[in-house]
Amino acid sequence: MIHLVGSGAYRNNGTFVLGTAEGGLKITMYFVNQLQLDPDYLNEYYFKTMHHEFAHILHQKKPFSTDFNTISGADYVTDAWSDQWSGDADAQQNGFISEYASKEANEDFVELIAVYVTSTAEEWDDIISNAGDGAAIINQKFDIVYNYMINSWGINLDELREVIQRRQSELDTLDLDNL
Repeated sequence: MIHLVGSGAYRNNGTFVLGTAEGGLKITMYFVNQLQLDPDYLNEYYFKTMHHEFAHILHQKKPFSTDFNTISGADYVTDAWSDQWSGDADAQQNGFISEYASKEANEDFVELIAVYVTSTAEEWDDIISNAGDGAAIINQKFDIVYNYMINSWGINLDELREVIQRRQSELDTLDLDNL
């Protein structure tokens, strides 16, 4: 079930919520009144969020290995994630694919999926190469994520990313008036 809300929802730390996933069944997408048909904008505010929330639905149905939780265990910062880092690059150097991934293990897990499938291979490689010491941590977590998706759901993230990237490149050719 997909539930659309026009305005954003806000957290107690001053950030706003783009989406939520509930009970392995329902995804709520916020901020839809701000929709713009710009591929970069859509990727940041909608596509990445949709993949993030759908990944929550998947792990709500079939839990991922608790081995994942131990990799960054004590490094999660809960709601302080928005103040902890000076951007995603800083978080990546500390082993998190994004600032938000440092909130807790479930967010870390799904952010890896969402960032991977919405990034080109070159963008992903740049993230990893610029992550310094954090690259080994990100790669260790991503191995668990990748294997979970294959073994639990039969989803090859490389193939999924290829389809997503192709479809994103076709956005400007879609006739949205005649679907």
